[in-house]
Amino acid sequence: MIESGTVRSAITTSGTTAFCRPALLRSAGRWLEGAREPGAARLGREGATKGGGSGQQRGGRQRARMLPWLLFRTARRAVLGSVETELCDLKSIKENCHNFCTATSKAVTYKELKNLLNSKNIMLIDVRETWEILEYGKIPGSVNIPLNEVSEALQMNPRDFKEKYHEVKPSKSDSLVFSCLAGRRSKKALDTAISLGFHRAQHYAGGWKEWETYEFSENKKGN
Repeated sequence: MIESGTVRSAITTSGTTAFCRPALLRSAGRWLEGAREPGAARLGREGATKGGGSGQQRGGRQRARMLPWLLFRTARRAVLGSVETELCDLKSIKENCHNFCTATSKAVTYKELKNLLNSKNIMLIDVRETWEILEYGKIPGSVNIPLNEVSEALQMNPRDFKEKYHEVKPSKSDSLVFSCLAGRRSKKALDTAISLGFHRAQHYAGGWKEWETYEFSENKKGN
């Protein structure tokens, strides 16, 4: 027979009460009942043989000796499960942080776009509809590829791309910047490009509206 203090000691071996769960206590209770049962059965049953009673007692003592090990194993599983959960949570936080930082770094400002255009090391793709560009204007040096054509255009062979858009098709290692009216469509185009392997792609979140405002202001100052 095992003392209740032994059960408490086995349960708190890990130094925390986090493992005193109902399932663990029920398991301990079943093992204790198994350990006590042989004596009660020997006294209460008629016709039980001496050899049989002795065997039951031995079984009860074995159960009692195994109880701390059983509780330890259950507690160990609980510890490992908790650690695994924490690691998964940390991984999720890290991925969210990475996605946030990546999304932030993929947006260029007006001044950054001006510098990139002056360096002539990027392709600026305006994803507005053609009629919008004809009516409102465009950023100098940009190529018009409407949003609904972006995916197909980036997967074209270079000859077809050149024939349709009159520009050399960018490779996946080239720097791309997408723009639109106010940043919404250019962000969708950016997501499409990244999914196709154009990991150096960015977008101009201010769009034509911001560009026109800054350009008007700078031209006014120049005059």
